[in-house]
Amino acid sequence: MKLNGLSLRPGIGTNKTRRVIWNKEQARGLPGENKPFLAVFIVTVNHQEKQGKMTMQLIVENIAKGFGVNKVFKNVSFMLDKGEKAGLVGSNGTGKTTLLKCLLAPQSVDQGSIKFERGLSIGYVEQGFQGLGQESLWQFLYNSAKKIITLREKLQFLEKQAAESKPGSELEQVLAAYSQIAAEYEHAEGYALEQRMKRILNGLGFAEEEWKKPASLFSGGQKTRIMLAAALLQQPDLLLLDEPTNHLDIAMTEWLETYLKEFKGGLLLVSHDRAFLNNVVGRILEVEGGRLQSFKGNYDKYLQQKEVQTASMEAAYAAQQDYIARTEAYIRRFKAGIKSKMARGRQSQLDRLERLETPPNTEEFELSLPPAPECAERVLILEDLSIGYEAKPLLKNINLILRKGEKLALLGANCAGKTTLLKTILGEIPPLKGRAQTGSRVKAGYFSQSYERLDPSRSLVEDFMTEYGCGMAETRNLLGRMLFHGDDVFKEIGTLSGGQKARLVLLKLVLEGANLLVLDEPTNHLDIVAREAVEAALAAYDGTVLLVSHDRYFVNEIADRIWEIDGDAIDDFQGNYQYYREEKAKRLRSNMPDEPKDRTGKEKPKPFRESGRKEKPLERRGGPQEREKQLKRVELSIREQEALLGLLEKEMAEPESHADPLNSSRLAREHEEKQKVIESLLEEWTALME
Repeated sequence: MKLNGLSLRPGIGTNKTRRVIWNKEQARGLPGENKPFLAVFIVTVNHQEKQGKMTMQLIVENIAKGFGVNKVFKNVSFMLDKGEKAGLVGSNGTGKTTLLKCLLAPQSVDQGSIKFERGLSIGYVEQGFQGLGQESLWQFLYNSAKKIITLREKLQFLEKQAAESKPGSELEQVLAAYSQIAAEYEHAEGYALEQRMKRILNGLGFAEEEWKKPASLFSGGQKTRIMLAAALLQQPDLLLLDEPTNHLDIAMTEWLETYLKEFKGGLLLVSHDRAFLNNVVGRILEVEGGRLQSFKGNYDKYLQQKEVQTASMEAAYAAQQDYIARTEAYIRRFKAGIKSKMARGRQSQLDRLERLETPPNTEEFELSLPPAPECAERVLILEDLSIGYEAKPLLKNINLILRKGEKLALLGANCAGKTTLLKTILGEIPPLKGRAQTGSRVKAGYFSQSYERLDPSRSLVEDFMTEYGCGMAETRNLLGRMLFHGDDVFKEIGTLSGGQKARLVLLKLVLEGANLLVLDEPTNHLDIVAREAVEAALAAYDGTVLLVSHDRYFVNEIADRIWEIDGDAIDDFQGNYQYYREEKAKRLRSNMPDEPKDRTGKEKPKPFRESGRKEKPLERRGGPQEREKQLKRVELSIREQEALLGLLEKEMAEPESHADPLNSSRLAREHEEKQKVIESLLEEWTALME
């Protein structure tokens, strides 16, 4: 059997101080060489030499790894304490995943050592989907809890043995063994196994009716979640996770955050999700320029420390370079003159000087969106819109308007209909009812998460020269801004990574000059630096944006309005993600049961509030400028709704409109609804004016 190209046999020592024990069932479905896979590895580490008691779960000392002449990293050292949760960050290609694989196979490193606490179990989820078999999702997850299943079988055997044993020493031995196994079973939370399985499956978005479905029949994204569920269920001492939020919607991501915060073991997490890192980890390990640095705190605190450190390193390096330049100039000037002895002394000092390394400079791609061409005020009109498929309607009777300059985020669970709505808006899928219409002179540019518009058989140069009529020099310049250098421009598009394809599609949107950007998961496969570049470009863009994203940090930075799919309807929130969360919490509180009553039957007194004063509305994102923009949008909505109300009242004034009682009743109902909408808008206008 081979793991990542390295020979590994069950129960055989891989070096003098480390033995990896693989259960036969755990090794099921391991891949051959060069095959992508996703498997949950639970590796138990034992030390064959007597060692002092370790206070750390993991100690990494001066390890290096390279492939041929290319060194991925060198002199990497860090430690993980018991129960510590750390995030591993860095640009794409810096070696984060390679480092995780080195931890699983310490003998693969070129130098240095990796030491684990004795008896430590490690859980790891890697990409690919072999070995799921035809068993149901529930059975697959149950079978992954090997330790608890083994303990259950032992308890059942001992129960049977106790029933057949005669009173005396034989029975006492059986009962003593049973007591020991039962204590171990309780410590492993065996009694709560099925409850934990239900919690994990529900949290990761698997409905109860799916639990009996064969695991092999789920989609690729669902299989990733299945393997993640298996890793969480096994509760290893140390959990290694590589981009666990891929294929999770926001609700699942927030559930996973809560689960990992409660997780008692250690955690080493690779992620580009900044909000996730902020909420889960207490330390950041950064891989940059082949080296690793440790920073205390979550991602935001890491950024603050990194900024100070970078400024200090650049200042120290600049000062040393200035000193070297002045010293060399002195030596050149006086090496043959009266001060030659002093010049030789300074040369000796210069030779002994420990040179500072050049501060690492991460290459960033440039994304600059041109000014949006003029278009109508109402960019998108959804009128009585129902979408989906004949057998499965997804959204019904949607009436919403997106205006020029708004940046809107569309949120909702996986399979709720977000991508279907985008494709209906773009005319790729016909609506079931109503209409989705763009305004006059609106040109939409679409970023698809499946990169459908890219021709995989073309090279980058061929694609741009054919599609945009660019010359070779201009094409190289454009692609260079997106980090495609040298011979990279002759690569076939089909061979590019996900992140490279995302950069390519973004560049095409820039060239096409759209004034409505429809973006479906634009940050997938982008590292944090690239996400920040996209954020900066979209924040400065003066056109209209409609985006779908599960990156809460990204949504909070870009969106000033949110549509949330709730069942077959859409809720409208006039603010960013933080405002949306606050408003959701406010609505949840308003739907809670009435205040409890005291023993006399009277309601408990509420906090004192000055008579005649209303509670202030929740503070929205931004200062006066942002509220001014919101005020203008509300005023436009009021004028629009009043105009529609006027048309409705004209229709109601016609005698023939009331010939049919059903039509008359419909008009009255619509009139009442319009008035309620206008009243609500007026309340919002008043709050903004205050």
